[in-house]
Amino acid sequence: MRCVFGASHVEQPIAGLTKVSPAVFNKIPQPSLTAIGVFMCRRVLVSFALITSVVLLSVDSTDAARRRSRNRNYSTGYKRVAPTWDEDSANYSQLSAYYDYEQAESEEVAFSDKMRVFLMLHGEEFQNDEQPLVAEVKLVDVSKPETTHILHYPVSLTRGSDDQYTHGVIDVTNHDSGEAIVKPGTVYRLFVNLHRKSATYDAESAIGRVPTPYYVATSGDSPLEKARQHIVMRTFREWYCVQRGWSRRGEYVMDCHDYYRWAAGSSTVGASYGRANLGRLFNGRYRNGSHIKALTDETPIHADYVRMPGHTFMLLGYDAERHEVLTMEGNFNHSIAVVVRSVSSGWTVGHLEQDHLRPDLFALPESELESENATAMYEGAAADENTGA
Repeated sequence: MRCVFGASHVEQPIAGLTKVSPAVFNKIPQPSLTAIGVFMCRRVLVSFALITSVVLLSVDSTDAARRRSRNRNYSTGYKRVAPTWDEDSANYSQLSAYYDYEQAESEEVAFSDKMRVFLMLHGEEFQNDEQPLVAEVKLVDVSKPETTHILHYPVSLTRGSDDQYTHGVIDVTNHDSGEAIVKPGTVYRLFVNLHRKSATYDAESAIGRVPTPYYVATSGDSPLEKARQHIVMRTFREWYCVQRGWSRRGEYVMDCHDYYRWAAGSSTVGASYGRANLGRLFNGRYRNGSHIKALTDETPIHADYVRMPGHTFMLLGYDAERHEVLTMEGNFNHSIAVVVRSVSSGWTVGHLEQDHLRPDLFALPESELESENATAMYEGAAADENTGA
């Protein structure tokens, strides 16, 4: 080995490596400075893109969560279809029994302190109209859905020689003692089971359950209370027909806006061809959803109008504990439904008042009221009002 200091260098062979002469080394392609720069730029760009993606994903997920929270609380909120069966009596036999809303709609049975339920009963067990039957009624004020009252009432039975079914009547009243459960201007949901008269009423005495809940509203002394009851009872009939798979009785298209206009049209001033003219009726005097609680402190709200983007529905009651409303809705999933919704401040609310009512409303015969709903008349005036609020 030769060692020279200064400008010279040390030459020492390394085991396992082949010595390459300078001439050969110079022939090996070497990367240019430009190629090295491009390579480094690409690495920087890739690193920057990765960091940016992580930041954007974090921001986007946070923003999406914030939007979902905002929409849930202040926009459309949550909704669910109201109960259509009672789980406590689910094991009872389903009876061939139906509610008769045609009779229940009559002004003669629009009471403020009781509810008269009409039944059509099919089957051999009901052919003996002298057999004492008792109705177990599970009653809920829709503004207080967590409170349930279970009451028992006798069922009055009648059957004519030409009748295909037995007529049953239940009068749901307040008991002589205790708090008044049936109150004026209130919407109720009833589930009804029929029993043989017994000392105790349970599965042993039960004949069966009447399918589908029964919605009913009590009336009151003022024309406005009577009108509210009249309007919602019309919608209860239509809802029940759909639930049973029957043809709807009212003359309206399956449209949420038209359903409300049809329901309120027989009772309000300015109606045309049986349809309420909402622009003329409320004349721009709308409230928003945040006012619903205050309204219920002063007056009932069933039959009031609500508009949200793309949908219209009718209020039936307000639950202050949960800040929810029960609603009647046309064209809900292409059908009619009673729905529970969280209240949104973004809603447009039309609150019915005394001056919205026809002054001759309860002076007209029922046949004349129904004549205003003729489809032929409506078809000529359907364009009078668009579907906006």
